[in-house]
Amino acid sequence: MAVRDGIMLIDKPAGMTSHDVVDFLRGQLKIRRVGHTGILDPNATGLMLMLIGRGTKFSSFLTNLPKRYVARFIFGTTTDTFDAEGKIVSQAEPGNLKKVDFERILQRFFGEIEQIVPPFSAAKRDGVPLYKLARKGKAVTPRHKMVKIDNIEIVEFDWPEVALDISCSPGTYVRSMAHEMGEILGCGGYLKNLRRLKVGQFHVSAALTPEEVSRIDDLSRITRPLKDALPTQPAIHIKPQYYGAVLSGRPLVKKYIAESNYSGDGDILSMLLGPGDKVLALARLNMLWRAIDRLGPSEIMGTYVRVIDEGHLRA
Repeated sequence: MAVRDGIMLIDKPAGMTSHDVVDFLRGQLKIRRVGHTGILDPNATGLMLMLIGRGTKFSSFLTNLPKRYVARFIFGTTTDTFDAEGKIVSQAEPGNLKKVDFERILQRFFGEIEQIVPPFSAAKRDGVPLYKLARKGKAVTPRHKMVKIDNIEIVEFDWPEVALDISCSPGTYVRSMAHEMGEILGCGGYLKNLRRLKVGQFHVSAALTPEEVSRIDDLSRITRPLKDALPTQPAIHIKPQYYGAVLSGRPLVKKYIAESNYSGDGDILSMLLGPGDKVLALARLNMLWRAIDRLGPSEIMGTYVRVIDEGHLRA
């Protein structure tokens, strides 16, 4: 069965770029519209949430999902890229730090923190990625950004090597954490390897490697419907006679709605579902849902955010 729309969980191996994964799925699925919700460095491994067909219309709603990683840091060495791929720029004796002392260092990295943007990164200055400037040997003024670290736990402590389980906001540079911890300790530090465990509600345990995907004849069996892309958002079923009205962007009124699992406040991004639970559109409700019983059939319930038409109902 041909795959037209959906999401797929890929466990990226080391050595592949994020764009390599996109190209791989384009070849396997024979479809051009394939995207992802967040880059992984080539030597990082783990979960990539891939968007297929009209699933790419969900991209802006999924790139800001929180992430979870297992990262291995080595202290006593500093590299120019803050990871194992860079050139060594300094080395120092890391001493014999105790686990309890390292835990005190970790306390500085909880919550909202300002971190340095690595000079070898895709962040841009005047429209040019920093890594291109760095490769040309051009001096780059250090930039900083605010991120949020929700949790850090020590998985393994074998000083000067430490493995950490890190839950963080999107856009967090884990290698910058290694670098900055090394600066605090005075001996330097870098990221040895990184594995992404989670993106939002999705876990790498449910993902397949490209090699595993290549051995599957019917890829529709491992492609999830688009309603699974936003598992924590309300799902609102639309009456069949109003599918066309929703797809054409006519005002979303009460009489269109067949049923919903929504009972919260207003201003909530919701999925409008059609036949077979296919996503017709994304909408933002503008009122308290619990007041619906007091509304007339022509009361406007919210505004459309994006028409999806996963079921390809429009000609």
